Amino acid sequence: MKLLTNNPKFLNYVNKGIEVDFREVSYLKILEIARDYVHKNYEILTHPMYGSVKPNETLYRSVVLEPKDTLDINSVNLISHAIETFIKFRKNKETPLWQENIKEDFSVIDHDLITNAIERIIK
Repeated sequence: MKLLTNNPKFLNYVNKGIEVDFREVSYLKILEIARDYVHKNYEILTHPMYGSVKPNETLYRSVVLEPKDTLDINSVNLISHAIETFIKFRKNKETPLWQENIKEDFSVIDHDLITNAIERIIK
């Protein structure tokens, strides 16, 4: 399993069977990289638009993927829709230049949601 993320809270994350692919890139770029993985036969295991935070409000995004033998059409559709949705939201309003304490809050939300999802996937 692979954890693709731009959230620095995952820099020292260790969980058996999880490879962390940390990138210092934007939310949109994480979605685009996830799309690239999907085109290399990875399946998306966590929804790329999880949580109740609008995609143009948060800086952090993490996606859990798993290699497969064939192209997963559901993952293709899911990541394509996520990218379209992000672009639509960003056209309405750019991501604010948040203060550090707000960035930290978004980082914690992303970290908690994904670590909980990973625990459920591994069970």
